[in-house]
Amino acid sequence: MVMKKMDKSFLKKKINKLNKKIHRAESQNEENKAWWRKLKLNKLKERLNHINS
Repeated sequence: MVMKKMDKSFLKKKINKLNKKIHRAESQNEENKAWWRKLKLNKLKERLNHINS
């Protein structure tokens, strides 16, 4: 299995997609889903910051 290269544009796209999913989950009162996705979102943002620095 080949790891996909984590470049800025890829990470930004993932973050945007995840944000949309979080908002959808919150509007449907699915706090559990929103919570897990926020966890994943923070991990992606940290990775993006690591690339930028």
